[in-house]
Amino acid sequence: MAVNVDTVYQRVLAIANKEQRGYITPQEFNLLANQAQMDIFEQYFYDISQHGRRPGNETEYSNVTDLLQEKLMPFQQRHQQVTIGTTAGVGTLPTDVYRLGSIVRLSGYLDATTGEKTLSELSEKDYLEINASPLTRPSTKRPVFVRDSATTIRIYPSDIAPASFTEAAIINNSTTITLGDFATGNISKIAVGQLVTGTGIPADTSVVSVDPSTASATEVVLSNATTGGSATPTLTYAENDIKCNYIKRPTDISWGYTTINGTALYNSASSTNFELHASEETRLVRKILALAGIIIEDPSIYQIASNEDLKTTQQEKQ
Repeated sequence: MAVNVDTVYQRVLAIANKEQRGYITPQEFNLLANQAQMDIFEQYFYDISQHGRRPGNETEYSNVTDLLQEKLMPFQQRHQQVTIGTTAGVGTLPTDVYRLGSIVRLSGYLDATTGEKTLSELSEKDYLEINASPLTRPSTKRPVFVRDSATTIRIYPSDIAPASFTEAAIINNSTTITLGDFATGNISKIAVGQLVTGTGIPADTSVVSVDPSTASATEVVLSNATTGGSATPTLTYAENDIKCNYIKRPTDISWGYTTINGTALYNSASSTNFELHASEETRLVRKILALAGIIIEDPSIYQIASNEDLKTTQQEKQ
């Protein structure tokens, strides 16, 4: 269960204004609250690393590592799309990736237990070394990827991640497309599992099978495409076989409000709650107050909040 943003804001205001020490505007609160949420979120990874080096606590409900993993569960994303653009093998990760877990393929040579194939992550140097020998270079059985940036990866061999392309094709109220209508260079880019979008194409339509018998008779069978009559829609084929598992970045919170007679009144419709575990509500209040103590130039608020937060952290580590 998420932490309600209005509850936190009201608690922060109540403490900050208890002795007429200052007012925190909604804009200031939103800024400080997002910083506090990220501070707590980032601390999870450090704490997991630290507790992972210690003997486990087998007592039910009190294993610290398990509790931290539970707090991260809302941020875990599984089998999210890696977008392949117009260059085969070059993929773009989702924009909310905070920590990448694994890149997997959902067809081809799959693990019998997981039903997916995990791509090994390599550095550029390691990739160049294994690619130099035909015995070790990447293959459909041993695919790998190199991370170019926070949002871009390169997949090898590149033919398991065909490039997307856009082209007009005649469907004629059918789920079958004759590839004679496609440019020759695009026929080889079509693979089972690719998403197909376009005018008159239902959502989540994908390629079910490809028959490459002859150039004139080659057909692509789609999962549910139909246009209701002869049509020449523009189809975009986008690879959807490569997925990623990752921890996403927390969504920015927002205390939304409506101004009436000069007063900001809470508006739940335009607000976004914290995504942190419900148990983090008090810690959020303390961290926001610590940051707010700097803004309203009250060292006592900053000191009290910081000391309380430090005390909680030390208790958890013990």
